[in-house]
Amino acid sequence: MTPKPLDAAAVRKRIQIFYFAAGLNLFMVLYVLGAGIGQTASGTLLLVAGIFIVFAGVNFYMARMLRRRWDAYARQQQATGGDTPS
Repeated sequence: MTPKPLDAAAVRKRIQIFYFAAGLNLFMVLYVLGAGIGQTASGTLLLVAGIFIVFAGVNFYMARMLRRRWDAYARQQQATGGDTPS
């Protein structure tokens, strides 16, 4: 089975999904902090907010790594004279 060739639109969509998920996690941090003040213990509140911040960081990291890998792939294709991705 041959691997499916990379598609610029699919990679761009994947990067956008990672950024959307990171934004959603940051929104959840604000929501948890806003709704949780006075409702729960501060340690629990900070733990939950910290988990969302870590997930947001992972999503931003994954988007950056995917962008770097795609740029490296595009440069390699351009250098070898292959089919240049858009």
